[in-house]
Amino acid sequence: MTKRILLTTLIVLLSGGLLGSYFYFTGRLVSQGQQQARCRRVEIILLDSLESHIVDREEMQRLLARQNIGQLIDSIDLHQLETQVRSMGEVVSAHVYTADDRTLAVRIVQRKPVIRFENGQSRWYADPEGYLFPVRHPADVPVVTGKIPLALENNYKGFAPAAERDWTGSLVELARYIDSKPVLKREITQLDIAPNGDIVLYTRTPGPSIIFGDAGDYVTKFQKLEAWWRNIEPQLEADKHYKTINLKYNQQIICRQL
Repeated sequence: MTKRILLTTLIVLLSGGLLGSYFYFTGRLVSQGQQQARCRRVEIILLDSLESHIVDREEMQRLLARQNIGQLIDSIDLHQLETQVRSMGEVVSAHVYTADDRTLAVRIVQRKPVIRFENGQSRWYADPEGYLFPVRHPADVPVVTGKIPLALENNYKGFAPAAERDWTGSLVELARYIDSKPVLKREITQLDIAPNGDIVLYTRTPGPSIIFGDAGDYVTKFQKLEAWWRNIEPQLEADKHYKTINLKYNQQIICRQL
């Protein structure tokens, strides 16, 4: 009886040892296989693709694929890649990870431009917070031209210098208001800064240029503009054409004929 118990115990111990060895060596093989796995695809996920289209998904995918396809997954520096993607002006945040043992996934939150500044050959977008970044892809936002007090490098990223921050911020606030009103968003395409500092608006529909003055009291000025469009312009005689309408003076709309 004792011999039978000892024999059974020995068999159990041997079986356990064999199973343990099997799982140990199998685990090592799987681990080694993962370490040797190479990146086969890059997946770009734009979390806000319905709100913004400023990041070119295909361009980003080609760039990261060229750098990483064929590389050992375990050798890819995910933190460095996140830093690289976040350094692009169009990107607010990025998270890079391996979705499986052969896919590199990049989740991106884009900036949403609300206005574009053009000063000679230099062009920058500004987001709702006033953050400036280079124009690389088109976006349907109003463009600011003329006498712009911004002397920045074309690849500048960040907020405007202190001396110009209030001016830039006032234009961004104006653009945010335009963006919030469907009629204004459809019609206002350009804000030109005159030599005296006045903002002059140009519309998508042919019509007079609109002298807006500075960016102050913009709600009242836009109310006057909408009143012009709704109540005055439709009543004009067919042969009456105006070169400008001026909204900068309190409780007045001053019109100048061609």
